[in-house]
Amino acid sequence: MKIFPSLASACVFVLLVAVRPCAAAGAPAPAKVYRAVDPAAVSPSRSVNSAIAKRMVDSVVLAVTGQTDVARAWGSLVKTSDTVGIKVAAAGGSVSGTNPQVVDAIVDGLKAAGIPASRIVVWDRNLADLLAAGYRRDGSRYELRWVDPANGYDTKAQVSAPVLGKLIWGDTGFGEKSGGRYSDRTGDQLSGKSFYSKVLSREVTKIINVPSLTDSFLTGINGALANIVLPNLDNWRRFAKPPSHGDPYLAEIYADAIIRDKVVLTIMDGLILQYAGGPPANPGFLLDHFTIYASLDPVAIDAIALLVLDEARKASKLPSLVPMCGWLESAEAIGLGTRAQERIEIVPCFSPAQ
Repeated sequence: MKIFPSLASACVFVLLVAVRPCAAAGAPAPAKVYRAVDPAAVSPSRSVNSAIAKRMVDSVVLAVTGQTDVARAWGSLVKTSDTVGIKVAAAGGSVSGTNPQVVDAIVDGLKAAGIPASRIVVWDRNLADLLAAGYRRDGSRYELRWVDPANGYDTKAQVSAPVLGKLIWGDTGFGEKSGGRYSDRTGDQLSGKSFYSKVLSREVTKIINVPSLTDSFLTGINGALANIVLPNLDNWRRFAKPPSHGDPYLAEIYADAIIRDKVVLTIMDGLILQYAGGPPANPGFLLDHFTIYASLDPVAIDAIALLVLDEARKASKLPSLVPMCGWLESAEAIGLGTRAQERIEIVPCFSPAQ
């Protein structure tokens, strides 16, 4: 697999993958990551063309599900009785966050499958980030949710891990002696407990995970695993601090049924990628990539994201993100998906001529 600058622009990166021979008898089938590319999807001013984004999203969803009709494709992933959560990555705002046009395409598909707007939930941790990214609060297309710092966490849905974190405002138990303890040295309140957001634990029954193709100073990449795990926990900083950078916690928490059993598809918004300074917006590290990825395998899609971002960083003489992504190996080890790039097949499924 190789990434190289387009002849048309030194700021455009495209992933090329050789056609693979059929797997040998008895060998495990490769993980599949589906890819749609169209340079017309993003204008020179980096606005996203809604109609083209919709065609691209429809294309990858049809390919993932093997269906020929968009309504049937989404209907094979969710039921009309579901409350479907679309978990976006809004920290990058309108610069490098998940584009609302991509989410609108998903919403259209869900509605075609019979899911009403009242049972489509678009969410992330912070309301300010969602609004900065361009998401609506009017309820006409979907319900917008965020995690209320005061009462947005479910104290009956707990994650315990043998690593203490410093509680701050917005964490459950901050300012209370129950649920934490005070350090003798600093007076900081520490806790080995975290709680899931109520949106994740109580409200949504199925999840479409839609990260943007962005690096993270915390976990290397802000991909499928990081996007659903960290923004849905309080006292989350303990899981992402160096030297572990999320290993093995991202994998182990994603493996909890409260996440793993609900996520039915990952769609990664790679129309514009950010290869450094993330997950907050950093316009100095943006590249047009014109690509939507989708996979049933969250580990495989993160492995490809790492490959793409590392190639962009290499061109700018920045260090590899690989040392920060040990959690990918841990995720593969516990059966969440495929990390090894030689066992991942990237399947082109869209042509601008369609």
